[in-house]
Amino acid sequence: MASYHRVLKVFDRSIQDKSLECDYDIHPWEVLINGERWAGKVRLIGFVDVFFLMCYSADARFEKGIIIYKDDEAIREILERANVNQSSIRLEVTNSKEREEDSTLPARYFNFDSQPLDYIITSLGHEVGLKTEYPKSALIKYEIKILKSRNKVVKKRVRRAVTQHSLMEMMHDAIRLGVVTHAEMTAQLLGNFYIGSETDDAMRKYLDTLGSASESNNMTLSNETS
Repeated sequence: MASYHRVLKVFDRSIQDKSLECDYDIHPWEVLINGERWAGKVRLIGFVDVFFLMCYSADARFEKGIIIYKDDEAIREILERANVNQSSIRLEVTNSKEREEDSTLPARYFNFDSQPLDYIITSLGHEVGLKTEYPKSALIKYEIKILKSRNKVVKKRVRRAVTQHSLMEMMHDAIRLGVVTHAEMTAQLLGNFYIGSETDDAMRKYLDTLGSASESNNMTLSNETS
């Protein structure tokens, strides 16, 4: 059986990537995956836009694993390309109320809930392995529950690994890594303002200008080719 590092390479990921946020072992009793516990060692490997949970044995020997998508833009694209309706897998739209007021807002599916003892993440994901292609039936809704660590440093890193980044964090990511798209930044900004207000209209114009400026400067962001 291959190591989980080879599985990461299938997704063009590595624990050496600059976008790595977390690479920690989690005790099997500290994580629930759709209500189930995995037998064996569990590794949480988190990046800016996705995170992996890998079950492994000695010498990093891969047993099984999943990928969870945090980027709503990527989730929408995956659902569209696979021709999967989010309701068919019971994946809820988290900004349905905002979209009732402004139908132009893109649907958001990722949800993060910080409870007193646990982090609860709900999003789209699928099992991973050494395959490069997966059937659309592999796409399912996942609910991940992770017990918060008592170690403040570990707790902070785990949180960054399993949640979407805040506006300030996304700006930092854009500067540090160039991995935040204009669409992501737009969705994050508009989510912080009252929909339909004059402020919203002004913000849209500002963001359109920002996007045009970014394109003219030939900035390379994620999902764009250089």
